[in-house]
Amino acid sequence: MTNKTQKKRWSKKELDYFKNIILKKRGETVREIKRLEVVTIKDKTRQDNTTLDSTYAYHMADVGTDSQEREKAFLWLSRENKYLGHLNAALVRIENRVYGICIECRKLIPKERLEEVPHTQHCVTCKNKSK
Repeated sequence: MTNKTQKKRWSKKELDYFKNIILKKRGETVREIKRLEVVTIKDKTRQDNTTLDSTYAYHMADVGTDSQEREKAFLWLSRENKYLGHLNAALVRIENRVYGICIECRKLIPKERLEEVPHTQHCVTCKNKSK
């Protein structure tokens, strides 16, 4: 294909295909966020209860492990929320019909890349340049 005949945008049908991929990943992410919130809330409740009744305090190793698990859950929760934001932004780009266009070189991002990283705004070439 020459540059003059190269496709500039994804068709409505193709955008719907990508939208379905993003909606599926979005649903998985929302479920994971809810699961992590439950874990974090349970840990917070347990921590509050043990603080109130110090006669039943944990051994120091258990307290450290619990603290690490809470911190890990919080970091995963932050990561999932950030990913959800990227997915939501990709849905907006689909609605605006600018989805799948590299923000650096303005070329169409290959389908395979969008299937793997549906929220991306960079083609592989431009992404590798930024590393």
